[in-house]
Amino acid sequence: MENPPSSTPWKRRSFWVVALGEIREVPQKWHRVERLYTKSTAQQIASDLRSSHRRRPDGVRVKGILPGERWDARSEPSPEGPKDQYAIWVMFLGPRG
Repeated sequence: MENPPSSTPWKRRSFWVVALGEIREVPQKWHRVERLYTKSTAQQIASDLRSSHRRRPDGVRVKGILPGERWDARSEPSPEGPKDQYAIWVMFLGPRG
């Protein structure tokens, strides 16, 4: 039996860490998140993103937001998704200033 090749350990990354990292690369532009949510969940996530700059770093509820960043977000019914599913649109506004 052969041993597998050694490599760096696999690191699990939150969906939101990856998504916000990609959005951060193109600031001041709306990006649609590639997941659908119920209305209440989408509204809560959008609200958490918009208010994250007011929270202490250990109180931010969406992973991937860095201290002092400002985000805008909104939720809307998904036009092509299943009924009653909502999409979240996110814009990186930059550091708090």
